[in-house]
Amino acid sequence: MSLLIIVLLFLFIALGAPITFALGLAALVFFITNGIPLETFAQRIAVGADSFALLAAPFFILAGNVMNTGGITRRIFRFANAIIGHIPGGLGHVNVLGSTIFAGMSGTAIADAAGLGAIEIEAMKEQGYDIEFSTAVTAASSIIGPIIPPSAVMLVYGIAAGVSVSKLFMGGLLPGILIAILLMIMVAYYTKKNKYPRGNAFSFKELWRSFKESIWALLTPVIIVGGILSGVFTATEAGAIASAYAIIVSVLIYKEMKPKDLIKVLYNTAISSGVVLLIVSTASAFGWCLVYDRMPQNTAQWLINVINSKFLLLVALTLIYLFLGTIMSATSIILTTVPIFVPVVKLMGIDLVYFGVYISILMSIGTVTPPVGTVLFILSKITNMSIEKMTRVLKPWYGILIFALLLLLLFPQIVTFLPEILF
Repeated sequence: MSLLIIVLLFLFIALGAPITFALGLAALVFFITNGIPLETFAQRIAVGADSFALLAAPFFILAGNVMNTGGITRRIFRFANAIIGHIPGGLGHVNVLGSTIFAGMSGTAIADAAGLGAIEIEAMKEQGYDIEFSTAVTAASSIIGPIIPPSAVMLVYGIAAGVSVSKLFMGGLLPGILIAILLMIMVAYYTKKNKYPRGNAFSFKELWRSFKESIWALLTPVIIVGGILSGVFTATEAGAIASAYAIIVSVLIYKEMKPKDLIKVLYNTAISSGVVLLIVSTASAFGWCLVYDRMPQNTAQWLINVINSKFLLLVALTLIYLFLGTIMSATSIILTTVPIFVPVVKLMGIDLVYFGVYISILMSIGTVTPPVGTVLFILSKITNMSIEKMTRVLKPWYGILIFALLLLLLFPQIVTFLPEILF
């Protein structure tokens, strides 16, 4: 029966149904065919969104929207430019560094691409960088957003797998920095190949000026990470504090956000949060159906009989998640697959924090892969470049991201080191 509703899920998606309705309809068919009271279906929908940890998702979405509207994003770009913009291919490196800093505030690739990405592409265009390179580095660097803490994807995984979100956040820090370094190496290669320009000469005066302007913005990741590590607040409470802090900085300190702007930001946040929560609710009902039919346990036993190596299991799951990332949203994938694969991962002795960070990175890569890569659609609107062309210019960058995945497969300590020593 589980196989039937999975087939129905993909059938509904292929017919053009939104993910959340496809999940809900497939689950409803299961309830009806198994004679389960429909009151239970309604209860599972309600229970799915009834989570304290899940409250962080709307708050982090709000924080990202406020930062993009209230001048915080622009100041981060200026500060990154003052640090590294003077070297050859400076704006390419600024693009990566800016995304790394912004990742410590927003937690999503979409916020990075829509806010910081638009500023970066315009600046690179003015300095003579070709649009293909500018778009490719912007897309590739945006995936750091859901990897470095805070991370909306890790938050959803933590809820689905029952894993500490704080440990997941810390586990994503080193992999995020690793990917940033690899992307900068790629930027250096293209700079040498295409002789991209360097920015203005380094100036301590400009560095100090940009630092003073951005100090309030730069304190955001310090507050979030510091508060979680010190135990002052939980990862969920960090979302509320981040959004409140972003509003205070944008309205009272930078004074670039007016009341009407805040109303618009709250409206957009409500829409985005509603979409996420609705997916979580229907995915919860779908996942309950799989557990009711014992699919996770049966799948775990089958995989263990077929695959007796941790490495091979992770390679197989990598291929599965990369494929799913091309056709579904990260939230939907995690909520529907984690209940199935976590028992397998546990039995094979794979650390659940490591697994969560690893598939969060896979889901981040999914935001820049067609046909449903959300970052690609955002950048397409900004640059007027077709999705097909964008995918072609991103091919070498996909290669560097796959190399990063290989390093994480071979050296899981890159993920587990910080959580083990900090917790």
